[in-house]
Amino acid sequence: MLKEKEDKLGFLLDNLKKQKILVFEGSLTKTEERDLIQRTMEVIDQQNFTGIEVASFGEESNFIQKLIQMLGGRKSGFTVIGPASIVKEIKRDPSKLNVLAGE
Repeated sequence: MLKEKEDKLGFLLDNLKKQKILVFEGSLTKTEERDLIQRTMEVIDQQNFTGIEVASFGEESNFIQKLIQMLGGRKSGFTVIGPASIVKEIKRDPSKLNVLAGE
């Protein structure tokens, strides 16, 4: 499990360093998000990397969704992660997610 988490965080960080915006199904766990931010802070300002912006959308927290997650099911919603140099602003409201990007 630790190897899988490290591979996931490594994949995300490698693509963010390449100035890519990533959108994927599900959301990061609080631990994964914390570890990603921690690893980002370790490499910030190296190779002109300025940090990341993270937002998850459509997270459900009702009993049925929590039960599905505990049984190994997928998390609902999606996550957007991008380099801070490209993602200028992320706004969330109950029905949509707006991402302002540009160089």
